[in-house]
Order: sequence, then structure tokens, then C-alpha cells
Amino acid sequence: MLETVRTFTALSEEFVEESLRLWPVSATAAGIHDYDDRLPDDSAEGFQARAAWLRDLEQRLAASVVWEEMPTEQRVDYALLRSRISVLRADLEETHVPLRDPVRVLRTALDGVTLLMSRPFVPLEERKEAVLARLMATSDYLAGARAGLGPVPAVWLGLALEVADGAPGCVQDVVQELLRTFPNDAERIEHAGVRANAAIAGFRRALEDDLESGAGGDFALGERWLDFRLEREHMLPLRSEALEPWARRHVEALRRAAEQEAGRLDPSRPWREVAAEAARAEATAEAPAGAMVGALAEARRFVTERRLAPVPDVPLETVVAPAWQRPLLGDADYVPPGAFDVEPTGLVRLVPSEAAPGHPGRRGPRLDAARVGWPGRHLQGGLAIRCGSRLRRLAANETMIGGWALYAEELMVEEGFCGAPADRLGLVLDLMAAAARGVVDTALQRGRMTVTQAADYLTEEALLERPAALAEAKRLTLAPARAIGALVGRMQILELREEARKRMGPRYDRLDFHAALLACGALAPALLREELWERLGVDG
Repeated sequence: MLETVRTFTALSEEFVEESLRLWPVSATAAGIHDYDDRLPDDSAEGFQARAAWLRDLEQRLAASVVWEEMPTEQRVDYALLRSRISVLRADLEETHVPLRDPVRVLRTALDGVTLLMSRPFVPLEERKEAVLARLMATSDYLAGARAGLGPVPAVWLGLALEVADGAPGCVQDVVQELLRTFPNDAERIEHAGVRANAAIAGFRRALEDDLESGAGGDFALGERWLDFRLEREHMLPLRSEALEPWARRHVEALRRAAEQEAGRLDPSRPWREVAAEAARAEATAEAPAGAMVGALAEARRFVTERRLAPVPDVPLETVVAPAWQRPLLGDADYVPPGAFDVEPTGLVRLVPSEAAPGHPGRRGPRLDAARVGWPGRHLQGGLAIRCGSRLRRLAANETMIGGWALYAEELMVEEGFCGAPADRLGLVLDLMAAAARGVVDTALQRGRMTVTQAADYLTEEALLERPAALAEAKRLTLAPARAIGALVGRMQILELREEARKRMGPRYDRLDFHAALLACGALAPALLREELWERLGVDG
């Protein structure tokens, strides 16, 4: 057994180290700074090299590791590694998603710089050269990625153009901050900024030409590859053909619950009017940033005092999202702390209301704080970066992350933090919107809905205003199985909680359950069952 564990550990570490080297911006996000001066090789040849390495690693893993011989944690890590390799290989060799997505290209270039500027892991003086190196590398990076792009769906071209429109301001902000701090290096700094912005402008012109000439390609994975992702990434024994009607049933049930909650607020008016008025009251009560900061502090105190879950000592900051990120965000968004940063910090990004039109189901600040902060994504993310192996600390399965965020909102309503009638209505509307996104996610990727039809459905069933519905439908095309994964993840967490109550009887404690669940990391709930019961001292 020891030899098997050693062999597996070596292969797992190879995956971590090589992944960080090949995806250097992801390394920066994770808190590994050996590659901060680089951007990835996203040319066709670069992707082929990654695919070849993954094929070889998968073969060595299957041939040399007898997973049944290992302890539970290593068996879970083995399944995680096999999952990561198979999904990456499918993207690179079968669906070719990375080679068709210009949004990913722009996001990589811009994240590469903004991460270095926003995370003070060392003084700016020590980060400056890496920032300048990435600005200078933008030209070659975009040229290589552009040459390798296959047929790009029109909806992705449109989104990429929106991102590109906000990019020059981002680069200029970086340049201005560096100039203020290092005026003696003005010539180099200005040259790097001009070079980067010229490269982005050229990339944008090429995308615009593609759009005008008639874009090609389909964003939909198709049923086969959507089912593959559900099975291999989220460990779900469910086909998308069954999940779509399942999600529709959730929408219907939650609509009835919303009617009841709205009736409690004002039975004399249609429930949609009541929901819209409650949302407007929340949106105008206080400036979004100020309301969020206060609600986050209250939520943290509440979780600590009620002993709902372990509270990691990881700071959480709130900022307004820059213009280039806004087309890719909805409401308040969260950036997790770097798993290996010396002083990890989470980040809540807010989108100004004028940049992201609201909707009747919009959360109030307390529900937002529960979802992205405490006990939601930041609490979960702050614990995940401290769990187990390096492989597991880098895991980011949306079934757990998105599922826990939805569960956290529900938990805080159950416990009375969001106990006002408007909050209860907001929770139901939020869950209804999540279910509607799950419907759209599966329908879009199976080719059963167009983006326009998806926007129509979200307008009607998620209560999104039309501009917000269209923006959300476009975003959903970029993230197959993410929305349905979050919806299923919430149900799996609720089922695990109920099972723990039954199996543990009087020994059940919600703090212990949440601590054991979150200590497993950001893994698909279906993957961590055996380990969870061991942590709770329950026989399998």
C-alpha cells in the first residue's frame, strides 16, 4: 500500500506542478508565483502539447496505481485526478472549447495583469517586473491564440467584443498606478501599456471582422458531451435528458412558493408586482458597496455566534468590478483566495446597477452576504484552501461551490439572519432563478434552446429584466453544466445533511456536519461521501 501511495503522490504532484507551469495565470491565482512573468502558450501547438502530456499521464496513472489499495483520502484524490485529466482531455481533443473561445483568451491576458496588481503577496516593487513582462507578452500571446482559434460562435464573438471594449481602461489603470509609484521608470511602463493596448485593439479588430463576415461554430456541447461532463466532472449518474425536466419541476414548485410568500407581504396585488417592489426597495435602500460591507460583517458575526460552521481567518475585501469584467458577471461575484498565498484574501466584486440591470428576484444585501460571504462561498473557499493534498486544495467543483452557496442562503433564512418576509421571498426567488438557469444550461448545451429563447425563458421564469436575461443567457453558453451542477449540488448537500441526522441520531450536530463536509474541499458531493462518514465517525 505504501508504494502505491508514493507512486500516486508523485503523479499527483506532477499534475499540479505541470498544470501550474502550463497555465501560469492560474498559478498566480493559486498563489504560486514562479511563473508570474509569463502568459500561457494558447496556440494550437501549445494545446496539442498539453493534450499529449495529459494522455501520457493518464496512461501512467492507470498502469501504475491500484487505487483500491489506498486509504480513503487518497482514493478520493485518485478519482479527482482522473476526473480532472479526462475533462481537460475532452476539452482539448474532442470538443475543442479552448480553441474556440476568444473570451477565455482576453480574460487570460487581463487576469494575468490584474491578479498581480490586486494581490499584494509582496510589495509592488517586487511585482512590477512581472506586471511589465505580462504586458509586453500580451502581443505574442494574443497573436498565437488568434492564429489557433477555430470557428467561433457568434455569441462568443459578441461577448469577447464587450470584454475588449473595457480592456484599454484596465491596462491604462495599471499603467497609471505603476507611474505614480515608479515615476523614474515612466518610459518602460508607458511602452508596455501602449504595446498591450495595441495588441488588444488588433485582436478586437480581427474578432469584429469575423463577426461581420459571418461567425461559424456552435457553442452547444451536444447531449453526449454534456452527459460526459456531468458524469466525469460532477460525478452525477444522471443524464441531461432527465435533468432538464427535473429542473423545470423545481421552477414550478418554487413559483408556487413565491406566490405564497408574496401573498404574505401583500395579498391584494399580483405576486410579481410584490416581488418587483421588494427588490426595488432593497436596491435603493443603501449604496451597494456600503450595504454589502455592513451585511458581510453582520453575517460573519451571526455565523460565529450561532456556531453554524467553522469560520476561517481569511480576509474578505469588496471592490467594484472593472469594466472589462462586467459582461461576464451578474450580481455580486466572488474570487476565492489563492490556495498557496502566504496571506490569502477573498474578493467580492460588485457590478454597478447601471452596468447590470436588476430584476425582481434580485437579492438584498443580507442574502448576497450569505451567498458570497458567510457562510457562503468565502467561508467555503477559506476552508477549502487548507484541506488535504495540493491537488485537492486546487479543486473547484461547481457542484459543491455553487451548491454550497445556494445552501448557505437557505441556511441563513432557516436560522433567522434573513428572517424578514422580504428576505424569505428573496430566497425563494433566488432558488427559482437558479432552477431556471439550470433549465437553460441543459437546454442550451443540448441544442434545444437558442440564446433568444433562453432569454425569453429567464425573463418569464427567473423574473429577470430583458437586458439582464439576455446577458445571463449569453454567459451560460460559456459554462456548460455549471448552473445545473449548482442546483443539483444544493440538493445533494441537503440530502447528505438529512442522512447524517438519521444515521447519527442524537450525536448529530450541525457545526460538526458542516465542518466535516467543508474539510473535504471543493469536491463534487458524490465524490466525498465515504470520506465524510469517516470524518463524522459513522459506519459506511
